[in-house]
Amino acid sequence: MGKIPLAIAVSLGVGFAAASWIGSPEQPVAAGGNSDQASVDQSFNSLAPVDERIRALEQAVSDERYARQVLEEEVWFLSEELMQLSAGNVQDDLATDAMPLADDDRTSHREDYRRRNSIEGRIETLVEAGFLPSQASTIVRRESELQMESLRARYEAERSGDTAAYYRSRNASGEVLRAELGDADYERYLGANGRSTSVTVSSVIDSSPAQSAGLLPGDEIMRYDGERVFSMTDLTQQTMDGAAGQNIVVDVMRDGNPIQIVMPRGPVGISGGRRRR
Repeated sequence: MGKIPLAIAVSLGVGFAAASWIGSPEQPVAAGGNSDQASVDQSFNSLAPVDERIRALEQAVSDERYARQVLEEEVWFLSEELMQLSAGNVQDDLATDAMPLADDDRTSHREDYRRRNSIEGRIETLVEAGFLPSQASTIVRRESELQMESLRARYEAERSGDTAAYYRSRNASGEVLRAELGDADYERYLGANGRSTSVTVSSVIDSSPAQSAGLLPGDEIMRYDGERVFSMTDLTQQTMDGAAGQNIVVDVMRDGNPIQIVMPRGPVGISGGRRRR
């Protein structure tokens, strides 16, 4: 039974840490100066032309929105995973308390885990999802290459203190792989790995465009203005493309049935996350 309070504690800790990070970002401080002034001085030049200062402000707002969205999505997903793990392991915990796992069983679990996460195991997973062995092998190789590139980019971004670049680098490998595979195969790839293939609406904000358009908790957003979305990050990016306020079509799955709704391009007004398939 110890896993339940541990899972909840970890989830709450991540949430508070994310909120604290968002509310009080650390910035390098010049000697003899204060952190607020240093942050402003690094981001904006008061002597620059007005149009340049406006563009700098817009970029800063966009970068902060992106970082917030990534954090909110990760906290939501981690909380859901931890709660599912806790609920699903209640009986296992009781059984384990009464009868400790045999050494042979522990060894078998470890071997299964290693097998699933080995190169051969990852290739097998993709082949089972319908990829040809040659395709699966290429995808697994590209995964490793792109993950290493992403790690280098994150390392450089963290060393330079560029928070926005750090969070963009987290998604870079997925964006490249999606472009190389195409949306159909990328969706199959995500499904094979138990990852999100849509945006699940967990709640709808009152008086929001989502509420006016008729979105409901439990709806799965599949496309926004014709573009496939697999995560809240995808959805947020799509809302910022094109003309603000322009009416666009959102493709939704509701109780297994496809529907379409119309809303103005811009903030949707939902909290959402990822649903494992």
